[in-house]
Formats: sequence, structure tokens, C-alpha cells
Amino acid sequence: MASQEEQTQQQVLLQAQRHQRQMAIRAQQQAVMRQRQTTNQMATQMDPKLSHQMGNSYDDIPIKEPGDVDILNERPVSPEYASFLSACRDGDISTAESIVSSQSRTPAFLHHGLAAALRSGRVDIARYLLESGAPIARKTPEFALAAPVDKQIALFEILTEHGWTVNTPGFYGAVLLPKLIQTNNETLVDWFLAHGADPNLGIQHNNRERLGGPDEDSCQALELAASQGSADMVQKLLNAGAKITNGAPLYYAAGASPPGANPHAGPITLSKEFDSSRIPAMVLLVENGAGVNDKFESRHMTPQYPIVNAVMAGAVERLKWLLSQGADPDLKGQYGSARDYAKVMSSDEMKQALGLL
Repeated sequence: MASQEEQTQQQVLLQAQRHQRQMAIRAQQQAVMRQRQTTNQMATQMDPKLSHQMGNSYDDIPIKEPGDVDILNERPVSPEYASFLSACRDGDISTAESIVSSQSRTPAFLHHGLAAALRSGRVDIARYLLESGAPIARKTPEFALAAPVDKQIALFEILTEHGWTVNTPGFYGAVLLPKLIQTNNETLVDWFLAHGADPNLGIQHNNRERLGGPDEDSCQALELAASQGSADMVQKLLNAGAKITNGAPLYYAAGASPPGANPHAGPITLSKEFDSSRIPAMVLLVENGAGVNDKFESRHMTPQYPIVNAVMAGAVERLKWLLSQGADPDLKGQYGSARDYAKVMSSDEMKQALGLL
């Protein structure tokens, strides 16, 4: 049995070790804070409005140990950590459980295993890690979108069982519904809407607060559906309460162009099929209150009117439809009227539709 003096020495040694460990953690935390402050100062010098916006992908996950800094910056930590990530990716739940239970694990450690499991569609491992305390950070749910399609709903169901909702925001208030529409993931759109996704929520239009909530009067989802999705998608959002008056979905549908097309670089020629594909969505929007002569208000320079946007996009079929609905070709936006623009930049077919030939 150790003497009283030996026990005292052991206690002092343990206290010293704990103190050193705490100091190391504090030093790592201070280093991260200095790095963030330096980034913010650089941003402020370039644009003072950006000083509160800078951060990294996981700055809502706490740093508990020195190794967390390497984990959060995607740097190698140890062979054990590499084995853990491999187990989470490959679905080896026994190895993952063994590593997690071998000692106390930090939120950062557990989270990155969760991210690997979500990306790979490993439902059981994702559930186990959440039950073991893995945090759901603002970026976490996006990883489920990389999973095999047949696993995605099960993964989101697990997230909802642990406090996440379909309206929980990511950075700058971004919610996932617009992203699902942008990628034409109708199966998940249906599931999100069935679970209460609000189509009037969207990313902050002015990026005012990185860890803040979404804009509650957004038209992001409906505008994306109008310009990229099907008429059925538009109808689903309208049925879920999407408000046309929040934005300009008809304007965006009228000016929809193929990826990479740029009307400012020269005239755009659309296939008749692509051009006409937006008209069913435009019909729905007008039937539900959108005006063909409504003006799009923006702090940026835009065509402002649906008919001018259609002309700039080279959308002859949409132009003809808008004219049939009473659109005024002489309304002047920031690029002039539809007729003004067509005179110098459009095809003969467009000019003929506008009565210029």
C-alpha cells in the first residue's frame, strides 16, 4: 500500500497532468480563435460588412481536445481515427462501436464519423453515433444528400428522431428544400413537404448572420421550381402555401436558360422543347395570381419584366405566350423594353413575334 506521501505525490502529479491537458486545449482553442479573428480582420479590411460572416464549415462544433482542431480541419489524426472513419464509411458497425466505446469521444470525433456514415448511406451506424452523442451541426444534414437515393429518407428520418427538422437552418439560414428542388429530387421534396417543410423559408438575402435563421418571406423554392422544375413541382409548392408575392417566379420562369448560357455574352438560341417546357409552370403561376406585367424589384441590374427576360433568354415560345396573356412589349426595364432589346440582339423569329419585321 502506498504511503501518505506517495499518495500526495500521485495526486499532485495527476493535477499537474490535468492542468497541462487543460492548458493544451485552451492553447488550441485560442489558436483557432486567433485564426478566425485574423480571417475576420482581413475580411473587414476588404469589406467591413463581411466581418461577422466569416467562419469554417464546422465552427458550431465545440473543441474539447487538442486533436479536435485537426479533425475539424480534415487533417489526419491517428491510425485509430482513420480506422473509425473507414468503419463508418464501409458499414463495419462492430469496429465503429468498439472504437467509440473504448474511451470518451468528443463531439468532433463522433460528428465526422456520422458525416462519413451519412454520405455512404450507413443507416445503422448513423443511428448508433447519434445515440452516442454525435451532434447535428448546421452542415450535417447535407451529407445525407450524397447517400444512395434509396437510403436518403431513412437517414433523414433518423435525424428527425434526434432533434433536427426539415425547417432547421444551415449557415445563413439556408434550408434544404431549395437544394432538393435545384437537384430535381422529387422523392425527397415530397417527403420534406409531408413533414412540414415551409416553402416560404430561404437563405438570408443579405447574409446578415451566419448562425441566424432563414428569411421567412423567401421565394427561393418557388423561383427555382418555376425556372428548373416541373409544373407538378410548382403545384406542390403552391399547395404547401408558397407565396408568389414573396418574389418573382414568373420572371424567372420566363428567362430560364440552359446551364452556362449567358445573354450578356451574346444571343442565346434555345431549342423549342426547352423553351416550351417552362410554359406549363408559367400558366400555373398566372392562374394563381402572378401578373405578366409585374415588375421585378432588385438591387441588381435586371431586365425587370418577364417579357424582357424572355427576349434576353432567346425564348420565342415563352414570348409568344406572354404576349397572348397581355404582356406589354414596350415596358422598359433596365435593359430597355422587349422591343428595344430585340432590335439589336435577337433572332429574326423573335423580331417577327414582336412585330419588328
